[in-house]
Amino acid sequence: MSPRTPATTQRQQGFTLIELLVVMTMLSLIMVGLGQAFRSMGQTEVRVDERLQRSDQMRVVHHFLQSALGRLDATTFANPEVKGGQGVLFLADPQSISWVGIMPARPGVGGRHFFRLAVEDLQGGDSGLVLRYQAWTPLNTFPDWNQAETQVLVNRVTGLQIQAEGMPRNLSDAKADWPIGWQAGWPIAKELPQRVSLLVQDKQGPWPPITVSLLASVGSAPVSGGFVIGGGR
Repeated sequence: MSPRTPATTQRQQGFTLIELLVVMTMLSLIMVGLGQAFRSMGQTEVRVDERLQRSDQMRVVHHFLQSALGRLDATTFANPEVKGGQGVLFLADPQSISWVGIMPARPGVGGRHFFRLAVEDLQGGDSGLVLRYQAWTPLNTFPDWNQAETQVLVNRVTGLQIQAEGMPRNLSDAKADWPIGWQAGWPIAKELPQRVSLLVQDKQGPWPPITVSLLASVGSAPVSGGFVIGGGR
């Protein structure tokens, strides 16, 4: 065997241009794959955070409505527009609902309040589920909502549908024209419905229906003796 020449030894110890290009190509593919993997992980984390935040919003709104909307003031008042001359401060149309209820206990705020829940336009061109509320005063109508305090319950809400259903306190009042089943809003001004269902939709899709059973607070029911929990008389 003939001895290796210095040129042959130097060529075997180095890399050819093709080998370098192959290595660089493989490294580029690995970096691209890692970048896509990290990007997918980041997007997944964002989606998980959004789902958790959405679930928290659903739970908070459901709890609040069960507390504030579930205990209504059913006090009747003179209303010449209602057959019989008496009505209740409860108004529900397909896109908004107004009522007199008990503010959930928290520091500095409590007792009976006027409430209104609807989807309203927000700053920046977005829309949200907005609660307006004002301390109760002995009125036979709802206050000027523009003067009420506001709280945005949910951002990026695209729709709200309100349905209600119920039977009269005296079944003898269930005439042929009494609305049977779920109604868009509530057409009876002299009595409260028994249940309200709110269908909220945001940019991620519809929420599960929020159904609240309505109970007259103690003192406001027609058979009560005058004591109101959470509000004075």
